[in-house]
Amino acid sequence: MSEADAEAYLRENNNYFRIRSYRVGFPKHIGGVNDGKYTNLDFAMLVDLAIIDMHLRNELLPMTLDIEHFCKIRLLNAMEAHHEDGYQVVRDFLASKDYVYQNGSPQNHILDEIKRGLTSPYTHGLIQRHPTGDWPAWEFLEVIPFGRFIEFWRFCADRYSDRAMREDYYMLHDVKGLRNGCAHNNCIINDMGAGTPRHRANNHVAQGLGAIGIGQAMRRTKLSNERFIQIATTLYMHQRVASSGVKAKRGKRLREVVQRMNRNRGYYTQLVGPANSGLLFMTKMIDGWYPDPVA
Repeated sequence: MSEADAEAYLRENNNYFRIRSYRVGFPKHIGGVNDGKYTNLDFAMLVDLAIIDMHLRNELLPMTLDIEHFCKIRLLNAMEAHHEDGYQVVRDFLASKDYVYQNGSPQNHILDEIKRGLTSPYTHGLIQRHPTGDWPAWEFLEVIPFGRFIEFWRFCADRYSDRAMREDYYMLHDVKGLRNGCAHNNCIINDMGAGTPRHRANNHVAQGLGAIGIGQAMRRTKLSNERFIQIATTLYMHQRVASSGVKAKRGKRLREVVQRMNRNRGYYTQLVGPANSGLLFMTKMIDGWYPDPVA
């Protein structure tokens, strides 16, 4: 990319701070007169990664919303299977969140959060119907944010002694992390190298990657990066919980992202670095969990 084209791109499409963050995906010279400089890095490569990142965010965000939706259905089904009183389970959950300030006044952060929804055109009608906070579960799920839903999920998992639900609880935290990153328009793939995550990937996710043919070495390296833990967990959970119609729709869009991801594959295959292996990892996950049905 010429200097003039790069300047035009920065004026019209992006800012230099975001674009330069993708440089860490490329190898550097070691030793010699160019020691420490990036190897054959062209501005067009950074632009390419920024565009791929945008497409990924645009597809991953709705997938996190799908997971939230289908997990709410699964939770209501679990309540029905356990002959749950839909009002009592919410009362018990909210009671577990009660606390008292030093001045003696009672507080409940979840009810406070719900009350803030009175200013929203989407939730104020529901909230006005329950001024005392006595909610049935099916309406409660409509007015709590994703993070509180995850807490409610864990409460029910413990209530029913459901080990599978407890496993999903931890994975839902990774889905939430990715959702927040996408919703805030953060760069997702500007650091695809190995790292030290705050927690390990769930064993089911690692095993799921192995089942679609991703080797142990790649799993070990990529799942040491918290971004990839969140992406892999989201893809794994989505293909597991979403309906067949939703999976087909998302799969079609993801395969289009893969096509765009590999349009300029030659930029990266000539280099040994995180950008090359990271895009390959993304391609393998999408091809494995969302294969083309006509291929």
